[in-house]
Amino acid sequence: MDTHTTDDMQSRLSRPPGIFNIELTNRCPMRCVMCPRTRHMTREQGMMDVALFEKIADELVSVNPDYRSGRLVWLHHFGESLLHPEFDRCIIYARGRGLDTGLSINPFMLKGDVPARLLNSAPRMLYVSLDGHDEDSFFRIRGMKDGYELSRRRLLEFLKMKTAMRSQVRIILSMIDFSLNKESLRLTREYWESLEGVDAFLPKTFTAWDGSCDDINAMAEGSGREDLSGPVTCRFPFDTMTVLWNGDVVPCCFDFNGRYVLGNAGLQPLTEIWNAAPMIELRKEFLADDVANRLCSKCPNLRKPFGAL
Repeated sequence: MDTHTTDDMQSRLSRPPGIFNIELTNRCPMRCVMCPRTRHMTREQGMMDVALFEKIADELVSVNPDYRSGRLVWLHHFGESLLHPEFDRCIIYARGRGLDTGLSINPFMLKGDVPARLLNSAPRMLYVSLDGHDEDSFFRIRGMKDGYELSRRRLLEFLKMKTAMRSQVRIILSMIDFSLNKESLRLTREYWESLEGVDAFLPKTFTAWDGSCDDINAMAEGSGREDLSGPVTCRFPFDTMTVLWNGDVVPCCFDFNGRYVLGNAGLQPLTEIWNAAPMIELRKEFLADDVANRLCSKCPNLRKPFGAL
């Protein structure tokens, strides 16, 4: 059998596709210094149509029933999902199809009826991101003035509501572990860990995303900037895909700008996208250890040793 045919067979997978995350929206009130959407995201902003979300959920459980066995589907990407007017409807629909969901949220958004809607919709896990320890440190990281105390108070009320409702939603309080947050981690970690309703505290590893943003790379302090020369270890093209708010499917959660579009979930079945030409070519690059595409070639996670993420 010739090499070309062998490569095709290795690149075309018989196992069904997975979905790592679905972007309900790429809109966000924050202007975080470590997030590429602040200065580098140029794609159109919008909200996912609920009918499209339901189509994706239906297809996923139909072709990959193992997703009903506790695998999380994250309902965020490069935006604040609580801005979506029907975020809870999406969570409830996914749960009805047997899917466990998780979200990463900013506590600033926990206002009005949002906290009750969020807890009642019962996602399995929430990553609640609150960086800084006062207004100045919060502004330096999150780019929002007068947002820290308001976020903190709303989070405390949310935790009280969770406890009163005896909600089983698991809450991880996360802070990004990088230079701008070192003092805040030192000052607040013990406090957040001790609060009823917080299930775990996570000093979140800094990521430079796809490595294409020099200003974000400069913040990495060596984490994710190493010149790794080992083999390709990234498994995203062989395991899961990411769906943007408009239905475009990309290989992974680092693709903030839709730089490597595999297809569109509103126009094609997931199974077709999973083994269509763009994904086949991406897998061939990975298998040949010759990654040249503009999304993956600079990614600091492409060759990381297993267990390093």
